Amino acid sequence: MFDNTFTKTNTRLGEMLVRKGLISEAELNQALALQYGRNIKLGELLFDKHLISQTQLNQVIREQSIMLGELMLEERLISQKQLDQALALQHDSAKKLGQILVENYLISAQKLEKILEKQYWQQNGFWLI
Repeated sequence: MFDNTFTKTNTRLGEMLVRKGLISEAELNQALALQYGRNIKLGELLFDKHLISQTQLNQVIREQSIMLGELMLEERLISQKQLDQALALQHDSAKKLGQILVENYLISAQKLEKILEKQYWQQNGFWLI
């Protein structure tokens, strides 16, 4: 039932920026060539070259690492108090947060599946319409 259909992957920043249309494939390749052999992060390089804004960079980094609890709060599926209680329960068990929320009737299995799907797509540089 909770077999995490949407497994977490580590999508690279450049791929996300291209998928979102914030930079082109050519701009990414040029930035990667400039980055090669230098001790500079790709996001910093793209910002320094005025290809993306700091706001855009921060947003994509946030999306890349958004946690399930944050997303549920953002979507108003649970309250901060409910999240805190579920996290406390999770601390003492080997269960995943979503499983705890469903078992305690705080969200339905269907809502969990939908929010996990959204988290997956968001972390991988896509957005849902």
